[in-house]
Amino acid sequence: MEMVFAIGISILSLALVVLITLQPRQQQSLSTDATSNLGKPSYWRSHRGLKLATLVVSVVFLVSLFLYMMVVQA
Repeated sequence: MEMVFAIGISILSLALVVLITLQPRQQQSLSTDATSNLGKPSYWRSHRGLKLATLVVSVVFLVSLFLYMMVVQA
C-alpha cells in the first residue's frame, strides 16, 4: 500500500511541476498603479483550464500526502 502511495505522489508531483512550468508569466511593474490594470481580464479569465488543472492537481497532491502520513503512522 505504501508503494502505491509513493508512486502516486511521485506522479502527482511531476504533473504539478509541469503544470506550474506551463503557467503564463505576467510582467511585474512596480511603477504602475492599480488604475493601469482597469479593463484587463482578471487572473482566472486567461488560461482558465490550465490554472484550474493546476489547482486540482495541487489539492489532490496535498490530500494524498495527508493520507500517506496517516497510513504510515497507523
